[in-house]
Amino acid sequence: MFDGSGAKVLSAGDGLGAGIESTLLDFTAKRVLVTGAAGDIGGAIAAAFAAHGATVLLADRDHSRLLARHAEIPGSAWHLFDQTDTASVQQLAAWAGDVDVLMNNAGILRTGDVLDATPDEVQQVIQTNLIGPMQLAIAIANGMAARRQGVIVNTASQLAFTGAATRALYATAKAGVVQFTRSMASELGARGVRVVALAPGRTRTRLNAHLLDDEDEYRRSIGRIPAGRIGNTQEMARLALILASPLSDYIVGESLIADGGYVLE
Repeated sequence: MFDGSGAKVLSAGDGLGAGIESTLLDFTAKRVLVTGAAGDIGGAIAAAFAAHGATVLLADRDHSRLLARHAEIPGSAWHLFDQTDTASVQQLAAWAGDVDVLMNNAGILRTGDVLDATPDEVQQVIQTNLIGPMQLAIAIANGMAARRQGVIVNTASQLAFTGAATRALYATAKAGVVQFTRSMASELGARGVRVVALAPGRTRTRLNAHLLDDEDEYRRSIGRIPAGRIGNTQEMARLALILASPLSDYIVGESLIADGGYVLE
């Protein structure tokens, strides 16, 4: 079937329903760099890409947990780096070499009264969650643009769209990630580089499990979530996989919010 311009339009009769898992989600021979790989979401993302054939490059600042993650993912390689250090970011990009997919995921969360935030805390949160990811994306994208192929998936946050008390610094940095994603995508799309973002909502990890295991805190947490539950790392990993795959080739510059509907309230 063809549209008015003469271009072929795929329809249900073209066999689109078959083979999606084995073809469009096959990352065999692809190099995928995952930052924040020692964390729960980053680790789940790295494992998902490895399970779908990718050569996974793991990067984090937590040496012991990074080594543990490397041991869990056969065939992976690892590199220790500090996202607040420009030289370290550049060294990571040089070590990684040609990358097909960058999962730009590393970050930190600072909570507390915004009036109590010190200049050092402001600098650390913005450097780690915005400036560092921007610098890495630019460094990696140079090689992608030269080869005219590649995907960058930046990790944003539902808080980039809603904000929240006690999370002003984090939400501000992640809002910057969203706009960086949009702007970078508009520049690089014509050069073969697709840039998108994944914006998780509340997701159970080892860092917040002690809070969510408290019944009252859990009820407060899900009070504004229409889905009625907290997300999990495997859900975020699946979405990252889809965003980086040819299934999402026509998604450019967007941020996929995965928060159980929190932003709807």
